[in-house]
Amino acid sequence: MVETRGHGLLLDMLVEALGSPALIVNPELAMSTPCRCYKIDTTEMCFTKGAIGTLSKEQIPIYCAGKEYVTEGLATRVKAFKEASEVCKREIERLPRGERLEPYLKCMSRELHKRGIEI
Repeated sequence: MVETRGHGLLLDMLVEALGSPALIVNPELAMSTPCRCYKIDTTEMCFTKGAIGTLSKEQIPIYCAGKEYVTEGLATRVKAFKEASEVCKREIERLPRGERLEPYLKCMSRELHKRGIEI
């Protein structure tokens, strides 16, 4: 699989890492719009119009007027990112805090490349 979207994978993952609970910017739109959700392992991630970021478990019943599960595209990229991240976390765990970022990013670049995603 080769990443062909014009968006960066790291931007997608920033939403996952820092974007839950979602910031609800238009509650009416969020409550009246179906969510686009995907499952990676045991994690369910849902997005809706009117919200920025991933809805938390508590937000899903409030802001999802139905769910559409996505199995390709973003779900595939998230799975590849999570797999690469697990490899890299193990690789840098022996390094002292403050010295992990650069090796982690190099590792992520290598591991994502192996999975067909260029960053």
